[in-house]
Amino acid sequence: MADDRQSGSYGQSERVTFREPACSHAADVWALIALCPQLDRNSLYCELLHCTHFADTCTVAERVGEVVGWLSAYRPPSEPSTLFVWQIAVHPAVRNTGVGKGLIVSALNRPCNKSVTHIKATVALTNKASNFLFATLAQELDVPIRQAPWFDRDAHFKGRYESEHMIAIGPIKLRAI
Repeated sequence: MADDRQSGSYGQSERVTFREPACSHAADVWALIALCPQLDRNSLYCELLHCTHFADTCTVAERVGEVVGWLSAYRPPSEPSTLFVWQIAVHPAVRNTGVGKGLIVSALNRPCNKSVTHIKATVALTNKASNFLFATLAQELDVPIRQAPWFDRDAHFKGRYESEHMIAIGPIKLRAI
């Protein structure tokens, strides 16, 4: 299902279109994540499941038929009014152009997600791009944002990853920004 939301031109005449993913997007999503070394690369099969089982909460951004953005998200069974953002990948050519925000807003605006009132994600404090994205999103939605320690580097990650904080945005009333 195509989304009417489009992002402006990025130094070119091509526009970015946001949509629900299909199974045909999985390999392109997997390749896009490889261009984002700060992200953990899941298996191609995992991305295939995201593009099928979780298509209603995930989003692809396309420009001229190429996948340039990816939102992996789901609604936790214990918190059905929350959209939990797992990963956001944006192609280097379109970074800092609003694609990351567009991915989230596209998912929020789907009829199946109309009961979503909060967005959550875990982010390391050093991940300036993600922290800025969520702060800007909260500001533009005119809702509070909270951050608290969540996964500890040593207790949960055995020293392999940085500690992550839970970011919580909401309650969301406004859907379009």
